[in-house]
Amino acid sequence: MTEQQVHTSQKRILRLLLFVALLFLLLLALLIMLQLTESALSVWQMLDQLSPALLVVYAVGLFGFALLVSILSWLLLRPAKRKPAEQVLGASLPRDRESLTEALQQADSQGIDTAGARQELRELDRRAAQMTLYVVFFGAVSAGKSALIKAIAAAEDIEVDPRAGTTRRIAHYEYAEGEGVNLQLTDAPGILDTDPEHVHMAREEARRAHLVIYVCDGELTRDQYQELEVLKALERPLIVALNKQDRYSEEDLKAILARLRERLPEIEVIPVQAGGKEQITHIDDSGKEWHELRDREAKIGELMSAIKLRIESEGERLDARRDESLVRLGAEKLHLATQTHRRQEGEKLVRQYTGKAMVGAMAAISPGTDVLIQGYLGVQMVKALTSLYEVKAREVDVEHFIDLASQNVGKRMTLLLAMTGNVLKAFPGVGTVTGGLIHAVAYGLIFEGLGKAVVKTLQESGTLKTVQALDYFEEALSGDLESRAKYFARLAVEEFRKKE
Repeated sequence: MTEQQVHTSQKRILRLLLFVALLFLLLLALLIMLQLTESALSVWQMLDQLSPALLVVYAVGLFGFALLVSILSWLLLRPAKRKPAEQVLGASLPRDRESLTEALQQADSQGIDTAGARQELRELDRRAAQMTLYVVFFGAVSAGKSALIKAIAAAEDIEVDPRAGTTRRIAHYEYAEGEGVNLQLTDAPGILDTDPEHVHMAREEARRAHLVIYVCDGELTRDQYQELEVLKALERPLIVALNKQDRYSEEDLKAILARLRERLPEIEVIPVQAGGKEQITHIDDSGKEWHELRDREAKIGELMSAIKLRIESEGERLDARRDESLVRLGAEKLHLATQTHRRQEGEKLVRQYTGKAMVGAMAAISPGTDVLIQGYLGVQMVKALTSLYEVKAREVDVEHFIDLASQNVGKRMTLLLAMTGNVLKAFPGVGTVTGGLIHAVAYGLIFEGLGKAVVKTLQESGTLKTVQALDYFEEALSGDLESRAKYFARLAVEEFRKKE
């Protein structure tokens, strides 16, 4: 029998087997369908013989069973909830001045920069000693914040310009009216400023104030609504001032106010007019037309009444909330400084252990010795990093993590060694050097990637999450390693030549 005939015979047998299997599956499906149909008919006949009351009980029980199965399935299969970063951060921050002061002392002993956090405490003391209320005018650029302050405080030195972004710094203006109304009106840069530093400055000042007047000149954009939500979450006392009401007819103004109050039910919304200039057209008896530029009447009475009412009804509470806000702002600055310090120190540790791993690879005196050295160094590096981040990690968990990371490395080790070998060929007189130097460069890449993965995981989650760290490690080993390999090759060659 020829080879072609054998091949044809095999194909026929395969087709026959597939036909038999398909026929069996069809017969099985038909049998199951008939069985289900018979069961359904039996249940239907049984239900038909039941009384209406028992039929209702049966239906309720069936529905309850289906609901229970659905709930249990959802509880078992639903994705795990992740706490927002803000909630995780808020839970770990000092909540009062005493705990913040204690945290600052501990941070000083660790060499962390605490200047920003301490500045907020000094600012808190300074403002508390003034016995005055700070009211910040906050909002988008060109909303008329400066003009509104000028109308309230009658301050002639405030720069007002129709172009956006006139205010480039924080400025305070005094306002006093009788007893009990002593205010510092704060003019801050617009939150939609093109300079992110100005936006950051305005947001921080809003957190230092007793009361925030959010100034807008029409419908709010999505970004503005989000900004208000952030201020509400930070428990900032808020009033929304709809400025430039002269732009709108009475009906349009009522409609805008209604929509704002509907979207912001918990915030007081007040229409205002900051004044400014308006052009009046005159026509004399001869029909000659001429124009006059005069001051527009400011309409701020309702806003000032609302501010005074807040002071009268919530005076002490405004002080307490201002203090809490400044303490939290200082705590957040301490947290950021701590994270920066830990990241820098973590990078130093990674560089140190990477260097040790490279030296260990070159110093290996027998096959397999370098593997033992690297395993020990890997465990020590992870333990040092978790200690830096004050994360409790059991030794067995660290060793398990290193084992999993080693398995990932094993899949790529051949490619890493081949790449480092090619890189070393670019160095005169080293192109054919033996494995120790090649292993040194490869372990440099491995330890740097592993260390950075652990640092990134600790920085983001505050704990050693094995899966997350391994994902970052895999990303590091899957990226463009050639430039880093050249760097480590240069270090390894220099060390090798020193020994020679």
